[in-house]
Amino acid sequence: MKSQHAYIAISIVIITLAFSQCTPTAFASNPQKSWTFMVYLDADNSLDMFGPINFNQISDGLTSGANVNVIVLMDRLNQPAYTYEVTHEEVKMVQSLGEVDMGDPETLASFLTFAIENYPTTYFFLDLWDHGGGYRGVCWDESSDNNLSPHNVETAIATAESNTGKQVQVVGFDACLMGMVEICYELKDVTNIVVGSEMLVPGYGWPYMQLMTYLSDNPTVNPHAFSAELVEEYVAYYPKYAVQLSAIDEEVISDFAGSLNNFAEALEAQISTYQKIITGARSKAQQKFILGTAGSYFYIDLYKFAHLVDERSCGTNIETLSLDLMNELDAVVFAEAHSPRQGNLDTKQFGLTINFPPNINKYYASYETDVPCFIEETSWLPFLMTYYSSM
Repeated sequence: MKSQHAYIAISIVIITLAFSQCTPTAFASNPQKSWTFMVYLDADNSLDMFGPINFNQISDGLTSGANVNVIVLMDRLNQPAYTYEVTHEEVKMVQSLGEVDMGDPETLASFLTFAIENYPTTYFFLDLWDHGGGYRGVCWDESSDNNLSPHNVETAIATAESNTGKQVQVVGFDACLMGMVEICYELKDVTNIVVGSEMLVPGYGWPYMQLMTYLSDNPTVNPHAFSAELVEEYVAYYPKYAVQLSAIDEEVISDFAGSLNNFAEALEAQISTYQKIITGARSKAQQKFILGTAGSYFYIDLYKFAHLVDERSCGTNIETLSLDLMNELDAVVFAEAHSPRQGNLDTKQFGLTINFPPNINKYYASYETDVPCFIEETSWLPFLMTYYSSM
């Protein structure tokens, strides 16, 4: 989800968008540019009032004549969906779609295929804007009561890449709780970089004006540098709130997964010895600054968990495997920023969470279908099941 608790007392001025009465424009071929920034803006839910705010920020942030493509598919609550080409000077409606299901992977695949085919570029950035629930998915469409699981996102991107022969270099989640190991692993074959937060994302989302100004001024910036800039800009944008963002290098995620498997398998094999250590480390590593979720999400900072296990495993193979996992996490998380300590927020945030409910009663079987590649190809679930059976 995106957090709205900080804004309940704020009076929202109804925004009438300049493009609300625009009509479709005949599509013309576009010259080659370095970036196409694609926003899948699902405001067909309780975030409806924030969609136009971010949309206007995009247009305002782009400078005159900016050498970038910005394509937005926006679906609002109880309104039809449209695809727009956005520049500083104007907003062109390029598709009138009627009611669409933003929680259907075919809708995402169609949008991506359209944008990639019609806006040729060197780099493609997909921004998934909406509520997020970690491994449980993103982009809830209230009209259909549907949402995209991480596996749905992977399937949609893979379809678009197959259709076009092009790759999406960056997948960013302007949505809560999406900075997870499981999500990054699920997307490892369809993108180079994932950007997501371990924590909640405020309703006002990313700082789109600053991001678009930066991209306008640096149209040939490479994906790693742009992702790192996004991480820093986002945290700086919220000096009074607890926020966090990470950029993940998908090209080394397989090496990281190997270390995770070794670590999980060793803990599973020695569960009777390490059960109390695991329980204590899990509790201390759990993300505690997840307000408004009613205890529904049990995600732990993986680096913090490995570090705590390491501290209590001196001179054993578990210590060695913990250190190896932490080193791989340092490599895979190439940019990370978070707020200073606030309230019960631990000042140490390392960039990726992983699902670890405290007991089997808090475990959801949907885990196994939402991120099937992670479940089938890693040893984390067998470790969890062994841990629960030993309690």
